[in-house]
Amino acid sequence: MNDIQLRQYKSSDVDLICDAVTESKADLSPWMMWCHENYSRQDAVTWVEGRPGAWERNESWSFLVVEPCGQLLGTCGIHRIDLLNGVGELGYWVRSSMIGQGIATIATRKLCQWAFAEKGMHRIEIIMSVENIASQRVAEKAGAVREGVLRQRIVLQDGRHDALMFAVLKD
Repeated sequence: MNDIQLRQYKSSDVDLICDAVTESKADLSPWMMWCHENYSRQDAVTWVEGRPGAWERNESWSFLVVEPCGQLLGTCGIHRIDLLNGVGELGYWVRSSMIGQGIATIATRKLCQWAFAEKGMHRIEIIMSVENIASQRVAEKAGAVREGVLRQRIVLQDGRHDALMFAVLKD
């Protein structure tokens, strides 16, 4: 899986994304507010159509995680970008049929390297529910350092949750 690639979204990716999300709802919905039981193709269209503008405004740098053959494995991106301080928040998800193969870890490493080298970022933060053990393992394996608990930091389908803050520094 070391040959996975990160690439920007294309308008033709809508069905790939919709299929991957539909396959993965049970795994994603506890941790991702955007992934709900009524997620539809229109949600994917809205997301994909918004990526170029978000990129140009430096609001979000979003990527598909794909195999060389083009199969969609998941997505990752950096959002809540603070260019002045060189800080952004990294997020990721992997489709259910590909979980457990190290894809999110590799994508996280590649995305951090890209952000440091190409965008001049200094610090990449990864925030997840204290209950999301799989995401914590990804952050740790990607070289992020656990910095602490953020009380009631995130809202999930069932309400507010404490979160863990991990970070990767450019050094």
